[in-house]
Amino acid sequence: MAVVRNLMVRAGADFSRMQKAMMRAQKDLEQFKSQVNKTMRGIGTILAATGITFGIRSATKEAMEFEAALQQINRLMGTGAGEFSRWANEQASAFGFARAEAVKYGAVYANLLSGFSSGAAETMQRTMDLLKASAVVASSTGRTMEDVMERIRSGLLGNTEAINYSVAAA
Repeated sequence: MAVVRNLMVRAGADFSRMQKAMMRAQKDLEQFKSQVNKTMRGIGTILAATGITFGIRSATKEAMEFEAALQQINRLMGTGAGEFSRWANEQASAFGFARAEAVKYGAVYANLLSGFSSGAAETMQRTMDLLKASAVVASSTGRTMEDVMERIRSGLLGNTEAINYSVAAA
């Protein structure tokens, strides 16, 4: 180190400006880094708030759809609605679908079946049987539950193409 200092003195070089410029550049770089970090935290906060908003909106929509389906089941199945709800809570997962799906499609199937069922009890039983059949068809064909349930719903509405295609594909 002494040799370098001796050389600097002998050469007459003055590096103090360069040292000051280096310190200033280092300080500017630290400030830039700090600003980038603040900006990234702000962006993260905005994205998190946006995600929470979408999550709340989605959860609210799903809750409203679930409640509407539950009311439809109560209206169509009468006293059997409680039994259907218990079945959806306890047995739906055994057949490979969530409680919300069981209630949603239960309401759809019950609405379609109630037109030719002899009463609320028969509507409830047929609805549970169709949900079970949907699970069996889905597992044996490799289709999703939603696809199978939509095809059965379409078939009940008179669209036989959906049923013919699913049987031919299986």
